[in-house]
Amino acid sequence: MKQVPDYWFPNQNNVRVGRISYMNVAPVYYGLNNGHKPGWMDMVCAPPATLNAMLAKGDLDVSPVSSAAYARHPDQWLLLPDLSISCFGEVMSVIIVSRHPFEELSGKTVVLTRESATAAALSRYLFASRGIRPIIRTGKIRCPDDLPEKAGAALLIGDAALRRDWAARFAHIWDLGKMWLDHSGLPFVFALWAVRRSYAEKYPETVSAVIRAFRNSKKQGEQHLHRILPAASQKLDIPTDVCGQYYKQLHYDLSPLQIQGLSHFFRGLCKENIIPRPVRLSFFKESEMFRGACAA
Repeated sequence: MKQVPDYWFPNQNNVRVGRISYMNVAPVYYGLNNGHKPGWMDMVCAPPATLNAMLAKGDLDVSPVSSAAYARHPDQWLLLPDLSISCFGEVMSVIIVSRHPFEELSGKTVVLTRESATAAALSRYLFASRGIRPIIRTGKIRCPDDLPEKAGAALLIGDAALRRDWAARFAHIWDLGKMWLDHSGLPFVFALWAVRRSYAEKYPETVSAVIRAFRNSKKQGEQHLHRILPAASQKLDIPTDVCGQYYKQLHYDLSPLQIQGLSHFFRGLCKENIIPRPVRLSFFKESEMFRGACAA
């Protein structure tokens, strides 16, 4: 069987690929950011919620997406294999800070960030599964002073969660990765990489090349974490050892156990009416579609 080289594509336009604008994906994009990005790949950097919307509108072809966003587009998107942002317990960058104990937040205002659909959905699920009914508001909390005095708690994600000493201002802090593990006994998948189904059906060999580019890029990141840590420390203004601890908490593969945790999460969202219907995971089948493209 003749192999199709990575640089050959039937489409004339470059593939548009998203990148989350947080340091948590630095190992996945290390190779792409350091001289190994193919010329046919255009990179768009934005917060998770923006990337979700861009992929849904067709402004991107491949992108990391919030797991909760995938739950709303399972018919339009296919998942790429062996890529996720996951944790097996504490995650450090997804936290709820509160002025009250968790069980006393019913009737109190909780501000959820707009930047991560998955973190917001997980927060809603953890409240609902315990019979806690807060008043949910959305907003952008980047520092302690952003939280209104009348609000009881807030969800923080990404760099904002890592770089501030929230414990100095709030009596209660919960790491959502740990809360999920305590609740389910399973890892939690915050984000996945997806491709528009229509794009994958039209250009399967392009998607296969993107997958190979990500595999190589992630491998380079794993081999050069010692170079990523100083850059993360400088950007986040936190000690290098704390950055090292953070990256140890993160997992970028997508094993059967992580898929089990993802499916369990989706079932929980459906049970609590946070999403309207059950979710069936659909993956881009690289070997089958690539063989078909080669035969054509």
